[in-house]
Amino acid sequence: MHLRTPLVASASPLSQELDGIRHLDHAGASAKKPPSLNTISRRAARVLQSLSLTFLPSEFRTGPEAYLNHIRKAKEAVDIPIIASLNGATLGGWTEHAKQIEQAGADAIECNIYFIPTNTDVPGFEVEQTYIDILRAIKIAVHIPVAVKLSLFFSNMANMAKHLDQTGANGLVLFNRFHQPDIDLEELELKPNILLSTPQALRLPLTWIGILYGRVKANLAATSGIHRAEDVIKLLMAGADVTMLCSCTAA
Repeated sequence: MHLRTPLVASASPLSQELDGIRHLDHAGASAKKPPSLNTISRRAARVLQSLSLTFLPSEFRTGPEAYLNHIRKAKEAVDIPIIASLNGATLGGWTEHAKQIEQAGADAIECNIYFIPTNTDVPGFEVEQTYIDILRAIKIAVHIPVAVKLSLFFSNMANMAKHLDQTGANGLVLFNRFHQPDIDLEELELKPNILLSTPQALRLPLTWIGILYGRVKANLAATSGIHRAEDVIKLLMAGADVTMLCSCTAA
């Protein structure tokens, strides 16, 4: 895709309504990414809740039909590309919903692989292979560009990026931020504590985009910690193709 600027609007409350998407378009966003379509099973949702959350955020509750309809309406509302975000639990679920997203008119798909390995018997290479298998299956299933949103939790991030690049990833989004729990000392229970990124979070994508630039063919997208225009400039200087914006600091 050829974007008019390196500024891509990430998932946020602004993207839940068409008026918000129009405002982002008028403000200069080059593409829009709605919240993820999450196709995890009820059992997987319960596991996530027991591990980290007492509730699942809104992107985990969006049904497939409502999400696809949102993609269609967004495409009708604006001329900028709409990048769908998909999270799944099985290869069959990933590929089937990826096809539906493409048919709904999305210009690209971001694989938001929200996967936290907790099984003590699963070695690291099997975790890495899960990412590769998901990407390969989706690339076979659709014809639009496919990006992978990565966490930093790999023993060799550079090697993982190389394998995803060789498998056909059109883009790598650095980095995913997993939801983490807090404890309510009054109620003595886990509670959700979803925090916005801070300017300090910029350093990780800045470092790794600089490391990967010129070593992979996939486009590099930076997310997390981008609060000012200067942050965007720094990431572009390091080699980022686009920057994903969600929260910001007032000028």
